[in-house]
Amino acid sequence: MENWENRLDYLEECNDILNMQNRVLAAALKGFLRALPPDIAENAAEQVQAAFEDEMVRLGYENSRFADLFQDAADNFFGEKI
Repeated sequence: MENWENRLDYLEECNDILNMQNRVLAAALKGFLRALPPDIAENAAEQVQAAFEDEMVRLGYENSRFADLFQDAADNFFGEKI
């Protein structure tokens, strides 16, 4: 039973690490966008959104089991629906 508890603790720690890495990346991207002139930042944000939408289409077309996970991660990354 202890082995399962150790594995569960390890997986929870890995999940926490990935969540924090996601938050770091989101903060970095938002900081980069803030540093850009407004017209360029708007264009960059639109291009990032388009890239995420393209990836969702590709995953959906492939009927990938990762499509929902990707959407959830994208929503979490940006803190809102894309």
